[in-house]
Amino acid sequence: MDCYDYTGHAVFNAFAGKLWHRTKQAVERHLEHLCRVRRIPFAQVVTATGRTRVVSPVRVSHGKVAEMQRRAAVHFHALLRLDGVDALDPTAVVPPPAGITVDDLETAIRAAVAHVAYTTPAHPDQPDGWPVAWGEQVDVEQLALRGDASITDTKAAGYLAKYATKATEAAGHHSTRITSDTINRYDDPDGDHIARLIHACWTLGRPTGTRQPLRERPTKPRPATRLRPPWTCHTCGTRTRLAVCRTCEPACQPGLDTATASGNTPVTSDNPYLRLRRWAHMLGYGGHFLTKARRYSTTFAFLRETRITFRRTQTSGHPEPVRSADHPDDEQRLIVLGALSFAGAGWRTLGDALLANTSAALARARREAGREELAHAHHAAPAATAAA
Repeated sequence: MDCYDYTGHAVFNAFAGKLWHRTKQAVERHLEHLCRVRRIPFAQVVTATGRTRVVSPVRVSHGKVAEMQRRAAVHFHALLRLDGVDALDPTAVVPPPAGITVDDLETAIRAAVAHVAYTTPAHPDQPDGWPVAWGEQVDVEQLALRGDASITDTKAAGYLAKYATKATEAAGHHSTRITSDTINRYDDPDGDHIARLIHACWTLGRPTGTRQPLRERPTKPRPATRLRPPWTCHTCGTRTRLAVCRTCEPACQPGLDTATASGNTPVTSDNPYLRLRRWAHMLGYGGHFLTKARRYSTTFAFLRETRITFRRTQTSGHPEPVRSADHPDDEQRLIVLGALSFAGAGWRTLGDALLANTSAALARARREAGREELAHAHHAAPAATAAA
């Protein structure tokens, strides 16, 4: 483990989404070039504003699942579908033109995976950034919608569903979002594989930029409407309506680089590595486990609305509805909980508090009596042995 590049591992997990995005763009450009070479006419699509655009006659729609492997590296499983473009209805899903086949799609995928690379932004630990590219484990298979092929659409769907249930537990780590208060439980530069990876995420995600002190900023008159409501600085107690405290900010500048961020409030918003701390519990990967193109299939919002409508309107074929406590058994009512609200904390009556305190006192008395019995038995055993 001392020779392993944990920094590069964390960077790859953080920027794997950008690498996938560029890979899909490269696939589409490769297919567009084939269409130009084979003289396949491009489609003229009328936009919502009434303007006419000339677009490629083919497009690639995808459904992608991100799998966290046991080595804690992000691994993508994707279904890519080659679609055509209908000039009259751009949202329709139509087959590709006759001059482009699935073999061309496979060639485009292999070419993109082999040549696409991405260099991350500069970081104090790596001024030139880290190169991010795909590895050698690339497997491309053609799917068949029907027949006795080795891979069909049903098998592919089950294949993706299996990986959609995997999370960081597969790598041996499970936790909620890590903050500066809980990082010591998981961060260990000399620990196991996961502890070192979390350490790399937390170290790379540190604040690396200092804001310009107020005394060096150009003074610009601000209208009164842009001032914030009065607030009190938690450090020095200064009352101000400015966005920052004039008293504390110049003194805090030297420590901004080494200060521990809270995890949810970054010091600067232009540092792409700050998200490594936010997603340290996901070992640097901050993307969704399941993504898809807009035209790949029905939208998630439509599925949620359909599911909600079905659950609210079903009346038969399911367990009997919940009965409310203030109505007889013969009057059944379906209770739909649309929102939850905070009712309160503590005991509602003095009687409840008295019972709770009495129960706690009895429990403490039982524990003390048990300790006394154990202590008596421990001290009496040697004496009994010596007398024997």
